[in-house]
Amino acid sequence: MKYAGLHVGKDDPRHFRFHDMRHTFASLLVIKGVSLARIQQYLGHSSIEMTMVYAHLAPEEGTAEVNKLKF
Repeated sequence: MKYAGLHVGKDDPRHFRFHDMRHTFASLLVIKGVSLARIQQYLGHSSIEMTMVYAHLAPEEGTAEVNKLKF
């Protein structure tokens, strides 16, 4: 982490934790259109509610499915 220039001091406002990479991974997947159910599997969440924290990043989630109902 030092080589990469990541800050590890807890007093540093730029403090880096391993969880930050996990969060970024999930966020980028949502932005790219990966389903929340699939991300739940990747992250190993026991419930979809845990994964739903990322739902706000996918405002289009479900739009394509609903649009299939249009005549």
